[in-house]
Amino acid sequence: MKEAMTNIEKKQIDLIKESICVYKKFTECRVLFKEGHLYFLNIEEFIDDKGSSCLFRLKEMCHELFRNSDEANYKEKLYDITVGYVFHEAMKLRENLYQIEYYKPNSDKVSDSMTDIEKKIVREIEMLTKKAEKRLKEEVKEVKTLTAELISQLKSLIKLYKNNYLLPRFIFENEKTLVSIYGRKVFGKLLNELYEDGRDTLLFKTARSYLKSDFFDLARLLFRRILSKDKENKTVLFLYMHTSAFHFYFKNKFSRSMIFAEHAYSMNIDIENINIYKDLLQDLMRDLSKEMKRTKKS
Repeated sequence: MKEAMTNIEKKQIDLIKESICVYKKFTECRVLFKEGHLYFLNIEEFIDDKGSSCLFRLKEMCHELFRNSDEANYKEKLYDITVGYVFHEAMKLRENLYQIEYYKPNSDKVSDSMTDIEKKIVREIEMLTKKAEKRLKEEVKEVKTLTAELISQLKSLIKLYKNNYLLPRFIFENEKTLVSIYGRKVFGKLLNELYEDGRDTLLFKTARSYLKSDFFDLARLLFRRILSKDKENKTVLFLYMHTSAFHFYFKNKFSRSMIFAEHAYSMNIDIENINIYKDLLQDLMRDLSKEMKRTKKS
């Protein structure tokens, strides 16, 4: 059950990542379009029909998670529909781009040796590709509107996944990207809606997330950062000592690790899963004693 839950949490974060990728890739495509340099090949990372593009991957993720799920929230169902519309319109954009790039006739190549019927065919294709150029402009505008709606809805999903232990880490590691998309004011509001005390809670939850994944070095640095502002926080002090003990153990600095482990073990604080932490520290100190004796003998 725990493994299944962790798998869902990872999929939720992957969906957020892919959504941001879709928004960023289309933004790049729009810039190229304005400059007159958008070609079929450089749109492939945004949209394709083979499964290599971020939009294709996002569509498949949404279908897997939401389409046939009785547990999916209505916001998730709406997101699945929106992604489907973006994909549909983007495929039309892709097809128009292909027609213009590969089928648009070059008037200079219409030679006098052609028959009147052949020249007529060329003129008709020219008319069709001109229509495709007009449709392309309309599709770019349509996909722009839909991707803006998509990234707006993404905020609702992020708030829906606020209890996902991987989410604080994702927000912390991708803050610059999120600010560039939403703006600092909207990002700040989102942060405060997610976590009480905003950034302070984000740092603490990110450190706990790193610790849960056994990234002791990263967790230790964040706990130390929090302590520099809140020296009286016994919970953070304990977790800093705990992560430092494991950090130095894996650095083969056994004496230093023992100091932190003993300090943490001796602390009497009220924290969730304290017995689990104490058991881990007890096992660590047992291993440290063996390592230190072995080192002393050698």
